[in-house]
Amino acid sequence: MRRNKTSTRMFILLLILGFLVGGVLAEALSDKLEILKKGINIGFSPINLDFYFFVFTLGFDLRLNLGSVIGVLIVLLFYKI
Repeated sequence: MRRNKTSTRMFILLLILGFLVGGVLAEALSDKLEILKKGINIGFSPINLDFYFFVFTLGFDLRLNLGSVIGVLIVLLFYKI
């Protein structure tokens, strides 16, 4: 069964929200539960292309921790229901 574009957009929005809320909660609770804060960083440092009339900067950094993963799993659980 094929989902419509609104459903796909809502799913992507919920995934981003799950990462965000899970990461924030992991940072907030890191004093009590140190394991939630452990994770990995994926990305590369910013690259600057300096032309005479403008500067273009490209960079990417993704921080995944256990709290973010738990947040996404909760979102996926509720999305399936």
